[in-house]
Amino acid sequence: MKCALLGPSEHLTAAEQAELERRLAALGFSVASLGRGVPAPADAAVAVVNSKTRLGAAEFAAMPALRLVVTTTSGYDHVDLGEARRRGAAVGRCPLARREAVVDAALGMGISLLRRLPALSRATGSGRWTRAAVKESPTPLVRGLTVGVFGCGVIGQSAISAWKALGARVLAADPARTDLDAPERLLEESQLVTLHCSLTASSRGLIDGAALARMRPGAILINTARGECVDLDDLLAAPHLGGFGLDVFEQEPCPRLAELAARENVLLTPHSAGYHDGLGRALNEEVLATLAAWLRGAPLPHEVLAGQERQTR
Repeated sequence: MKCALLGPSEHLTAAEQAELERRLAALGFSVASLGRGVPAPADAAVAVVNSKTRLGAAEFAAMPALRLVVTTTSGYDHVDLGEARRRGAAVGRCPLARREAVVDAALGMGISLLRRLPALSRATGSGRWTRAAVKESPTPLVRGLTVGVFGCGVIGQSAISAWKALGARVLAADPARTDLDAPERLLEESQLVTLHCSLTASSRGLIDGAALARMRPGAILINTARGECVDLDDLLAAPHLGGFGLDVFEQEPCPRLAELAARENVLLTPHSAGYHDGLGRALNEEVLATLAAWLRGAPLPHEVLAGQERQTR
């Protein structure tokens, strides 16, 4: 049975790539490791892809034997789920490898912006001693803060636990669910809003002008999910916010970084929130666990069904 590694992850070292191929062979797979843009073998039963590898109708048609797609990412918007269903191919994702790193980054961004550290650092570094003016801007403690978490999957649930552990009051909403807090309430009451949702039809443009208008004066927005979830034009036209942190952008690299950075209390990072020293090894383990489950005929650990994820752990 053939497993095609399409556009191998940029986070794998040569040694980690070799280890993955060795362990795939031990599972009984014939491995084809292909660079980005190289046509996949027509007889591949399994394809392992990253976010830069698009699997649409043409790619599925070129692999008629394909029965399983595993994306090494948490998001899955680069895989045509409708085409996968039509062809009887399961789709699994790997949210655990980056979970703690993304939550760490989102918390770090949020706390830094709440305490206005970017603005204070910029002023102090330029020679302005603004200590007397600190009290002129709100500086809430995390304990007792109202935090709104959009997206309650693997990463979102971890974010909820982390903010609660710091003493925050957490409101939770998910574009794909109706059993949580109302999005309108979350926007209106939260002092900090953090996005952890996958990119779907219901989350695209989630934070637009109408949503931003509902947010409190001085509120903080954090996006470590997908760039398309936030309308940048509307964000820049929302002067009532206390700041924002963006790790993801609709176009990457983003051509509007200087324009965004001109705002006073802003943190911008290059889609790096999920990175950590052990990422390559963690990705390998999650890919291999997914393939082992599939070979046993067991439910995938994180299978994507009709645009949603089924958790079996």
